[in-house]
Amino acid sequence: MELIRENLRMRVLIIEDEKEIREFLVGQLQEDGYECMGLENGDELLKKLESFYPDVLLLDQMMPGKSGGDLIREIRSNIRFSELPIMMVTGLVGESDKVKMLNSGADDYVTKPFSVKELVARINALARRSQAAHKGQQKNISVQDLTIDLNVHKVFHRGIEISLTLTEFKILSELLRQSGQVLTRDRLREKALGNLNVTDRTIDVHMASLRKKLTDMGDKIETVRGVGYRISMN
Repeated sequence: MELIRENLRMRVLIIEDEKEIREFLVGQLQEDGYECMGLENGDELLKKLESFYPDVLLLDQMMPGKSGGDLIREIRSNIRFSELPIMMVTGLVGESDKVKMLNSGADDYVTKPFSVKELVARINALARRSQAAHKGQQKNISVQDLTIDLNVHKVFHRGIEISLTLTEFKILSELLRQSGQVLTRDRLREKALGNLNVTDRTIDVHMASLRKKLTDMGDKIETVRGVGYRISMN
C-alpha cells in the first residue's frame, strides 16, 4: 500500500542508534511505500527536518547523546515543526515510561519487539490524524496591514514582503498568536526561540531589528519594563 502526500510518497524519518533495527525499519517501511531516512542520533535533527521534512518521526528513547525526550522538547519548541507527529519506538515497556513520553509530547508509543503490520497501521493512523488536523489549522495570521504565511514562512506588510530572519519570524508569530498578552523573555526563549540559553540582551537585539523592519507596524510592539513584550493591534 503506497501512501500519497500530494502525489508524493509519505515521508518517515527514523532516529534509532541500533543499526540493525534502523536498517530493518527503513527497509520494511520502504516496501510499504514510504520514503524513509534513518539516522543514528538526533545531533543535527533540525537540519535534517529542514531538508527532509518528514510527515511522521519514529524516535527511540535511549540513545547516546540526546535522548528521545530531549529531541521531543527540541521539536515541540520549534514553531515550524511543533506539530510534527512523533511516534516513540522503544524498548522501555513500563507504564510510567509511556506516560512520561506521551505527556512530554509524543503522539504514540510502540514497544520493542513490535509487529511491523501494527507499526505500519499506527503510522497510517497517525498520518491521517495529522493531515485532518492540518486541514483545519489556520494557514495565515492577518492583523491590520500585516500578514504572516505560516506555510511558506513569509511576512507581508501591505502586500509587500518583509525579509525576516527565522528568529525574527518566530518572535513575530508568537507575539501575534498571543496578541494583547505580555510575553516574558522566558516565554520567548522557550516558545519562539527554542533555546533557554539565549540571553535577555539577545532577545532585545532581535526585537529591535524586528521593529525596524516592520516600520510603522513596529510601533505596535510594546516593551513592558521588567517583564517582556506585547504586540497591541488596537
